[in-house]
Amino acid sequence: MKVRIPGSCSGALGFPATALLVSLSVIGCASAPPAPVVAAPAKALSAPPAGSRAAATSTAAPPEDEGQRGAQHAWCKYLEALYLRATDGAHTWPRLTQCELVRTPAAPAMLLRTAACSMTALQKFEGDPFTPAYAAEVTRCGRDSLEASTMLPGELAPFVQVICARAVTCGTSTEIECTDAVVAQLGMSLRRAIGAVNERGRAELRACLASAACEETSGQITACLTPIMDRLLWLPEQND
Repeated sequence: MKVRIPGSCSGALGFPATALLVSLSVIGCASAPPAPVVAAPAKALSAPPAGSRAAATSTAAPPEDEGQRGAQHAWCKYLEALYLRATDGAHTWPRLTQCELVRTPAAPAMLLRTAACSMTALQKFEGDPFTPAYAAEVTRCGRDSLEASTMLPGELAPFVQVICARAVTCGTSTEIECTDAVVAQLGMSLRRAIGAVNERGRAELRACLASAACEETSGQITACLTPIMDRLLWLPEQND
């Protein structure tokens, strides 16, 4: 069995890589090339339009543990610092409360590392942060955080089991062939990606994989994992 990986993003397994472009937007490379770095306007972090508070609430999960809330708070404080740096005369960020209501699929440790690295980069960076130079700094933060979140090989086993059980049901592979191929060809990338996801996100992923369409295995995995990875880091423009 071969697990074919889309050539345009083979290095990232076809999944969007968490890369922080200027205002820390997520690069999506599963279906299109990464967007060019463009200086984001300060209004992207400005006061929410009517109805956006409801949108934020709708994306918020039931009460989470303290670690998840603390990690989201750290991320929001970074976004607040970015807003204050970019907005003359500003003393508060109007969207801080909205941001802190949101619960993303990001693992707390990954979110804390990303927030801390990005805040450090912002404090050391002189001048306008909405530039390619600053984008390069925070992109490194995202990549380093993903790398540090890599799960152990044994932790991947339950996900491989779900993937291959579906492949057997669909008649596209035997369990042994599927397991060997997924571990050998996709194992490290899956460990890195899923390691950055919290338990709620992992449950969502397992449910999606268990009911995935009967198509090429790599396509099933990409279709299930991409939406979760795209939501790891919340940004105001995602809900505008």
